[in-house]
Amino acid sequence: MRKNTILAMLAIPLAGLVLACGSTGSSSNAGSSGNSGNTTKQEAKSAPVTVKAGETMTLTESLFGSKTVVEITLANVKLNAKSGNQFITPGQGQFITADVTAVVKEGKASISSGDFKLVAADGTAYNTTMSLNGKDLMGSDLTPGQKTSGQIVFDAKKGAEQGGKVAIKSWLAEGDAGYWTL
Repeated sequence: MRKNTILAMLAIPLAGLVLACGSTGSSSNAGSSGNSGNTTKQEAKSAPVTVKAGETMTLTESLFGSKTVVEITLANVKLNAKSGNQFITPGQGQFITADVTAVVKEGKASISSGDFKLVAADGTAYNTTMSLNGKDLMGSDLTPGQKTSGQIVFDAKKGAEQGGKVAIKSWLAEGDAGYWTL
């Protein structure tokens, strides 16, 4: 009897914790201006949203009743980008750059170049590298109405952009929240 009482006392808080964690959700809407209202919604367990470079992706993530909504645009993708410094050269084959703008619509968010990766058609992932022009993407603790913009740079093999995509990592879950096709 005493053993059952102890088990019941442990099970109740554990069940509450499981239910609280189970209410976590994540979604992503993608669209661009002039898209006549067409949007794509992504739930946490479905595949990440994919949009074209130049389009805005809206990421929405919720945790314990706190909701964060951020609009992110990836544009001006440049292949074979050059550094102004003769000593900074690509180790893999080429620098690929893109301009990113993030606007917080609700909640609080931080975003930096480290939140992105280039995924080649063969699945090879390339992390970002240092900025070529001092315009690195960085924004900490942005609140509604605040925005940040900057450049992300990948050191990738030539041809990695063909069929490739730029991924943004999910803030609350493992994996990618969405992709921009190149």
